[in-house]
Amino acid sequence: MSAQFEKSTKPIVFLLLGLASALIFFSGCTMWSKPSAGYTAASKEPIQKEEPAPAEIYPRNEIPAYVGSMRSVRVFSTYERIDTGVDLTPGRLYSIMANGRVFLEPSDSGRGPSDRRFVKVIGKAPQTPVFVNEVGDTFVAIGSGRLSLGFMDQDYQDNLGYFDAIIIAWQTDDYAQIAEFLQKLSERYPDHPGINQAYMRADKVRDLAAARMQTALEINQTKESIQALQQADPKKVGPTPAERRQQQRELEYRLAELTARQAQLDRLNQQLQVEKARSVQLHQELEKERRERERMSKIAAEGKAPPLLLITSPEDGQHVEVGSVRLSGAVEGKQGLKSFEVFLNGRVLEASAERGIRPVGGNAPRRLNFDRKIPLDEGANHLRVVATDTDDLVSEKSLFVHYYPKRRNVWAVVVGINDYPRLPKLKYAVNDAQAFYRLLVEENQIPPENVTLLTNEQASLVNLRSTLGTRVKNAARESDMVIIFFAGHGATERDSASPDGDGLEKYLLPFDTDPADLYTTAMPMVEVSRIFNRIRSERLVFIADACYSGGSGGRTISVADTRANIGDGFLERVVGGRGKVIITASAANEVSVEKDELQHGVFTYYLLEGLRGKADLDHDSMITVDEAYRYVYEQVPKATGQEQHPVKKGAVEGNVVLSIVR
Repeated sequence: MSAQFEKSTKPIVFLLLGLASALIFFSGCTMWSKPSAGYTAASKEPIQKEEPAPAEIYPRNEIPAYVGSMRSVRVFSTYERIDTGVDLTPGRLYSIMANGRVFLEPSDSGRGPSDRRFVKVIGKAPQTPVFVNEVGDTFVAIGSGRLSLGFMDQDYQDNLGYFDAIIIAWQTDDYAQIAEFLQKLSERYPDHPGINQAYMRADKVRDLAAARMQTALEINQTKESIQALQQADPKKVGPTPAERRQQQRELEYRLAELTARQAQLDRLNQQLQVEKARSVQLHQELEKERRERERMSKIAAEGKAPPLLLITSPEDGQHVEVGSVRLSGAVEGKQGLKSFEVFLNGRVLEASAERGIRPVGGNAPRRLNFDRKIPLDEGANHLRVVATDTDDLVSEKSLFVHYYPKRRNVWAVVVGINDYPRLPKLKYAVNDAQAFYRLLVEENQIPPENVTLLTNEQASLVNLRSTLGTRVKNAARESDMVIIFFAGHGATERDSASPDGDGLEKYLLPFDTDPADLYTTAMPMVEVSRIFNRIRSERLVFIADACYSGGSGGRTISVADTRANIGDGFLERVVGGRGKVIITASAANEVSVEKDELQHGVFTYYLLEGLRGKADLDHDSMITVDEAYRYVYEQVPKATGQEQHPVKKGAVEGNVVLSIVR
């Protein structure tokens, strides 16, 4: 197409475009009443352009309170920007919905706006695309100030047409409310593409919230159905025991599926929260940079230098799954340091040896190294470090750490057996199991339906295999944690094929064990290992207050001709690689003892004591597997005259928290 032809046809195109836009505008979307302020392409000075005063966008008496403000503006393609009259603050949700046609040059041939050309600006922030090939959406404000809309085009003289845009600044974070109002607006203007697009996008997020609520409801209903089956009286007319077991297995599988869906929905919701937190963070970072530039200019003019502040850990923007981070670094001031303060989310952290720096020999110290543990709030954490020298010059650094604990379900099986019908009875194994169960459910608030307590006759071989090998295997996902606690007898039996090099197979003894037939009635460690491999969880902890030496006075039985030097290779077989940890009450050739004055097995007594707080060596209110083991390894030998030493085998990624001190 020649330049002359383009020049001659341009007035015709403009006339046709104007007539078409006017018809669309006055027939379906006549809702603009405010004058539009803009910047011309030539002067870039604000101008006022009066528009007709058609009907209101939505009946004022029907607008809900969560619609903070609703404005409409005509965005001319010949202006750099149009002032919408809408003021925004960081983190606030707002929607933009456009209708109309714009040609940024005659050769556009009727194509709509591209994502590089239709832009929005909040205050003095950089311009960013409004849509990515769409005409309506809801955004999170990443700055503070007046919202402007316009086009990014170097040659304004070739531009034709305009957009009619509706802007809503919301007073709510609830996408269900946003979608509800946009749906009503869409019904009022069914042919408005921007409104329809914004409604569909908000509706997707609303569906996420609704799906989370529905899934939580179904999980509760499934748990109630499982509980009802477990508590049903077998003597009453109804399903047979086999039918009940089948129903329970189906419900447990359904529960596992629902739990996995809930985790997926939680991850999506978390992503939305992260996006919003990041928008607030960006605004704060821009403000911080502006204040820092102003302050440094003032200091430079006075010929002084503030303290030099260096933070080596953590990294800005770091994401963690544990509730604390190490804050480390150094600060140095030529004139001497006066104070050092750390703020978390706006509040000063008082527990600091560095705060209120003391002079040494009459002089303020010039250098300070710091290294301290900072507890985090869930979500975005704003850490601010402030150092002041004796001239009251201040150095300040800010960073963000995001703490989003990995949502894991915890599943547990707790076993305690005293009243063996064919074996020596124990005194306190049931007491051990019941106390450990209470620790999990009452103190650590693990849902009771996730914890199975089996005592005495409930802990039969069939029940142990069914609970561990079927129920937990079906319910626990890879991201979940599984805890298994066993308090009862252990034993060994001659087996020349044992891979441990000691010619012995080791057993955990269920309630119905026949000592004359361990192979049939007990649970060999090779079977325990097989069950553990069936469980998909990436974190499995097995705690056994039992022993295998055959010695008297402990949680072991003697089988004829089995006294030998027992190797502990079977423990390595049980854990079978990374992801699993086993802690036993005693070494392979030792006895695990009970004490009347403790009313517990010695190992379990100190394990519970440690998990309730005494093992919290770093005082972060979380007891890890390593902390718990370190505590029992120190305390149990002292309490048993060095006759019993707990053993730990296996490893997992990261810290595995066994208990939380509340």
